[in-house]
This record gives sequence, structure tokens and C-alpha cells, in this order.
Amino acid sequence: MANLEDLGEVISIDVLVVGGGIGGSIAAIMAKESPVSVLVVEKATVGWSGKAPKGAGVLWVMTPENDLDKFAEYHVKKLGHYLNDQELLYSFARETYGAMDKLVEWGVKVMMDDKGKVSAFKHPVGPWSLAGVDVDMLLPLRARLRKMGVKIMNKVEVISLLKQDDRVVGAVGFNIIDGRFYIFKAKATILANGGGSYNTLSMWRAACGEGITAAYRAGAEMRNAEFANNCGVMRKGIASQADFSSLFNAKGENISQRYLPDDEPDVGSKLIVGLEKEVMEGRGPIHEEMVERKGGRFGGMMRWDRPKMASTWGRQAAKTAKYGASSPNPEVIPVPHHELTPIKVDHNMKTTLAGLWAIGDTSYEGSAWAGAVYAPPGRLRGSGLMNAMLSALRAGPAAARFVAEASSPEVSYAEVKGLKEEIFSPMRRDKGLSPADAIYSIQEVVVPIKYIIRRSKNRLEEAISKVKQIQQRLPELWAKDGHGLLRCHETRSMAVCAEMTFRAALMRTESRGEHIREDYPQRDDKNWLKWIVIKQKAGEMALSTEPIPIDRYKFKP
Repeated sequence: MANLEDLGEVISIDVLVVGGGIGGSIAAIMAKESPVSVLVVEKATVGWSGKAPKGAGVLWVMTPENDLDKFAEYHVKKLGHYLNDQELLYSFARETYGAMDKLVEWGVKVMMDDKGKVSAFKHPVGPWSLAGVDVDMLLPLRARLRKMGVKIMNKVEVISLLKQDDRVVGAVGFNIIDGRFYIFKAKATILANGGGSYNTLSMWRAACGEGITAAYRAGAEMRNAEFANNCGVMRKGIASQADFSSLFNAKGENISQRYLPDDEPDVGSKLIVGLEKEVMEGRGPIHEEMVERKGGRFGGMMRWDRPKMASTWGRQAAKTAKYGASSPNPEVIPVPHHELTPIKVDHNMKTTLAGLWAIGDTSYEGSAWAGAVYAPPGRLRGSGLMNAMLSALRAGPAAARFVAEASSPEVSYAEVKGLKEEIFSPMRRDKGLSPADAIYSIQEVVVPIKYIIRRSKNRLEEAISKVKQIQQRLPELWAKDGHGLLRCHETRSMAVCAEMTFRAALMRTESRGEHIREDYPQRDDKNWLKWIVIKQKAGEMALSTEPIPIDRYKFKP
């Protein structure tokens, strides 16, 4: 009789957390507060993985001095454009300040005032505040995991979810270093392994949508995929963000004021389209007037005593000087980094499949609290880290409660055998399509402004056609080792994510928030106060709409 052990190492656990960044670490901590066994599986190394150690350690916070109603109104009207789940928006906003206290409890270095309370700066534009943590925030969380008895596995890539009827009962994956195959039997699974990006910027390089693709293929619903079009403005020659409020064309005209006449909290799609227009009409290149900005948008206010962050800034300054971007007027360019975050979840971060939760960047857009905006950061700096925290604080206990009532999972030998053969198929070829070439082909579709931001029916259909052509070649992917195999599966996930984004953008025949359709330039509240939902049916992407319950929300168009 065939046994699962004949296929690979079988590991049984109550709660499986896929991803060991800030969201996954906190979810594991919260789940372990109940008497359950918890395992964190990370394709990199827990403590250094995800985006948290690579950012500025800035978190969106609603302090007691901030007006909750003013914030919600601002977000719904100016950022989310009425596609928000306003109930979750309010709920999350209320919980931000308390979430900072949890970090303090877990030993993370947080910005404090003289009285030992969490400190924050009022945002210069919107009715909210910003707090900060040092970029080594994951190390005390990892120490907490170990102290609580949470198990950790590094260098393991999870590829597919296992199902028992309509319930997720674990996952399968492989060790990147030695190729060992793992079968994880779990009563509850939490996806915390990031959004879907395309390796265009280093901070997003590890997030290739593997969790999203696994959930989609298992039958989970996706939502708001059309808003995965985040694009930054970077100083040319170095991965350093420019001040988007101080951009000028070659004629010395302030194009920030031209395309963003109102003071804005962050880069928007209208500005990116404006930059393209300036260059195409012969008024390029675009440069940043660093002298005018007088120390930056936040006046250096976030540079409190953070030793690790100070070291990072020092290295960044050295790079800036080395590559010549220290000019008072450096040239800037738009750089798309997208980030699809579409897994549809309820207010406890449960997906539409039993036994499966999705947190952080896997479900930022899918939770719908941010609305018609790319997420993260959703034009709300610091909301990426905070969203990961808030969603983890909910998902961990919810998964533990589910475990208390759930039966032991049953895993199909035939299903696992088929998945193993599919996972390792690139290593059974000695030639074919390299993942590097395939990723470059995908980037050629997702990077151009004309496809990802300045959209139209013809161009979106062209983009979908290009993605489908790439997908037809993916069975030719080959790998000679575990790292190459990892890249093959990242490539496959990127292709799925790109198709989701373009298909949803084609369906939404209006312009709303960060979704711009040249052929439908107006917002259409009569027909499009709806979320677009994607689900796999018979191997294809099926799109439908879900009416927004605007009647029960406070803010209406």
C-alpha cells in the first residue's frame, strides 16, 4: 500500500504559517498563545525575510489626537474612491495605536516619548500620524517565536495547497538547498508570503505571488486585482526614491503642481501618466529640485534614534554619492513595482476556503479596506507594515479557534504524487526556457506605462495576449538546482498575477482611483460601485462582480 512517506517527509501541525516576515511572525505568535502547535515555513530566513527589514520602518498610526471620522472620510473620498470596505477601514484604524503597544511588549524598538509611550508625528498632509520602528524589528519577533516553542523551517518554498473537499488541509513544498520534498498536514493554514511583484525593485524581489497563485489554484476567490499598478518615482541610476512633490521638466516647469494640484500624501497614477506625457511631448528629462524641498517632505522628522536605520541611510548616502545622484537636480524616472495583493478575505482574514487565512500583502487589496488604490502602500505610507500587523493579530487567534473544532486532515496520496511530479518537472529537463528569460518577457509586459497604468481596451487585450503567449512556454522551464527550481515557480506565479491584473482592469470600464482607462475617463458610480472577483473555473479565470453594500456605509458618493 502506498504511503505519503514514500513521497517525502510528512510533517503534521495544527497551524501552518507560510512566510516568516512581520505578518507571519506575528500571526504565529498570536496563534501560539492558544494550546496549539505552530510551524513557520519561510523560503528565505525568518528574522531577515520580507519587506520589513528593507523599508524605512514607518507605520501608519491613528493616535488619540487624530480624528477617526476625518481620517475615514479622507481615505474613502480621496484614496479609496468608495470601493472601501468602510467597516473594516474603521476597525483597522481604531486598532493601529494598540498594535504599536504589542510591538513594545515583544521587544521591538519603537519610537517613544519622554513618558515612555508610543510616539508619532502628525502627517503633513492627511489626518493621521506616522510612527516608527527600527529595521531589525523581526529579530525580537523571532526570539519571541523560539521562546514560545514555535517551530521554524528556513529555505523551504511552499508551492501548492492540499485540499480535503473544500477545506485546505496543508501544503507541499521543497527545500531550496537540498531538494527535499515536504508534505505539511495542517488543520489551519495562514498565507503570509507576500504579494505578487515582478523583480523590478530589490525591496519587492522576494514577493512573486506564490501564495496568491497557490490560493487561486485551490479555488479561493480574488478581489480588486485591477489596482495592482503601484509605480514609484526614482532617481535615475540608483534605487532611491525622489520627492514626488518637487518634480520639474526640462523647461523648469513644476509638473508636480501641474498633475497633482492638491497636496497629496503619495505618488498617484495621474502623476505617472503626466511624467510620461512630458517626456513624449519633448519636455524631458524630468528632474527633482532637491534644493526646493528643504530637507524632504517630512523634514527628516522620522530620523529618530534608530541605529540600524541610521546605518542603512549611511550606506544609501554613500551609494548616492558614488553614482552621481547627489546632484541638486537629479534626473528621475518612473519605476513600476506593482504588487498584486488580491486574496479575498473576511474581517478575520479568512479566505473563501475553509481552513485557509491570508494576511499582509497576500490580501491587502483583497480585504478591500483600502478601496480603489494599489496596496501597499495604498498612497498611505506606513500602511503596509501596519496592515501586516493588524491582519496577523486577527488571523492567528482565528486559526487557533478553528483548530480547536477541526478534525484531523486527510491527505490524498494521488494528489500529493501529482503535485510532486509537477513541482520537480523543470529539473527533469536538461534544456529549455530559463526562468530569467521568462521573467524578462513578463517584465516587458508589466513595466510599460501604456499597459499597467495608461490603460485602454486594445492595450489591455494586447497585454493579456502577450501574457498568454508567455504562459504557453512555461512548460519548457528548466532548472539545474533548487535555486533554479525556485525561480521557475516564481516565474509561473508572476504570469498568473499579471493575467489577473490585466483581466480585471479590462473588465472595469471606468476610471476610478489608481485605475485609469483612457477609453472610459470618468468614474461611473451608477454601474461600478462593485468589486471585481476572480476565481478559477475549469482551469480558466472567471470574473464576476460583487455589489458594494454602500447603503450601510457612512460615506456615499
